[in-house]
Amino acid sequence: MSIYDFRLPIGDWGLGKRPNGKWEKHNQKSKIENRKFSSGLTLIEVMLAVVILGIGSGVLLLATARCLAVTAKSQRYSTAQRLIQQVGAEHPLTRSSEIKTGTESGRFDDEENYRWEREITQPDEENRKGLYLVRTRVSWSDRGRDSFEESTVWHFIKPEEEL
Repeated sequence: MSIYDFRLPIGDWGLGKRPNGKWEKHNQKSKIENRKFSSGLTLIEVMLAVVILGIGSGVLLLATARCLAVTAKSQRYSTAQRLIQQVGAEHPLTRSSEIKTGTESGRFDDEENYRWEREITQPDEENRKGLYLVRTRVSWSDRGRDSFEESTVWHFIKPEEEL
């Protein structure tokens, strides 16, 4: 027998000693004993915690995946900018070279998914002789999807004495 098997004299609850002087035996579990059995979590509480944890993990996973996609896209645009500079270095337009209007294009040796195109035109709205509009594009496709491109546009003016 434990100390919780007997009722204590509490007054209004009808607890106390029996006429023979012995303590009245406790038929129901005491509050302390009930508390001992209810100290765990219910199934609903555990399931709710698992659902909240799952939703939080899913949101974090989506955010991480989106962050990685943005990083990869940024890296491709940086590569395109570097390759535009490479086209300018490998196919320079200098004051001494003959500039012909038209389009030239090619592929890069070290970057297989990237291709370039340079278009040289004389603007119609400008009546200045020796003014050229140079548009360089680097384009690529990403995992078989539509083509993306990065381009630069600049004006080239031949010196007046060469005209």
